[in-house]
Amino acid sequence: MYHSLEANLHDLFWRHEKDANELPLLKNFLSRHHCTKALEIGCGSGRLMLELLKEGYDIEGVELSSDMVELLKSEAKTRHLSAVVHHCAIEEFRSQQKYSHIVIPAFTLQLLSREAAFEVLKKIRLLTHSNAKLYFTLFIPWAEILDDIEIDVWHLDKEAPLEDQKLARCYTMHSLNRVMQELYREHRYEIVTSEQKVEQTHHSSQQLQWYFLPEIMTMLKASGWKFDYYDSDFEAGVQDPDASVLTVYATAF
Repeated sequence: MYHSLEANLHDLFWRHEKDANELPLLKNFLSRHHCTKALEIGCGSGRLMLELLKEGYDIEGVELSSDMVELLKSEAKTRHLSAVVHHCAIEEFRSQQKYSHIVIPAFTLQLLSREAAFEVLKKIRLLTHSNAKLYFTLFIPWAEILDDIEIDVWHLDKEAPLEDQKLARCYTMHSLNRVMQELYREHRYEIVTSEQKVEQTHHSSQQLQWYFLPEIMTMLKASGWKFDYYDSDFEAGVQDPDASVLTVYATAF
């Protein structure tokens, strides 16, 4: 996951995603609770982590994709930032130190099976101090659940301009299991010239879990975390039960 063209276009598409900037929430979270040492799980190419480092936050990252790690290291060098990134799955991560804050942004937790997500919540509790703080984001795919997007049909999901009048595009096809709350996605990434010629292409697939708040609260309690509150759609202080994006906050006990 997140290799080749998918990795190279990841940050570009996020920059063009409307109302999807969670950096202010992350900064507020780390500042409000006096962060001493933070860990970002699924830090990718450093899209968020490097911005936090630039602001002076002491944060490390864990990332599985080798392509993403290389992008992070290259960008950190360009910005003259000292970035610590652990190239492994979170399930394999080991550390002698304890963290005061754990952040799992960009819906990363949903890329794991329910069983694996629960094990990760238990594992990161062991990596933290008492009263440590946890932040993670989730999305509920309402458009797919409500059949606003046709199943098993390719549709243009994302598009962003590149240099030389080229375009980056991502086409997506999905199916879902409503009982198990699982969303299956096929992605086709393309670089298209001004003459609409496909210059590069890359295929990938994802299986995502979606959660509603009561289930998350139960998982947190069972893994050593106390649910505190949530924000909706990347807006601080807004709690909307019909939101597409939930930012969840918890405290270790």
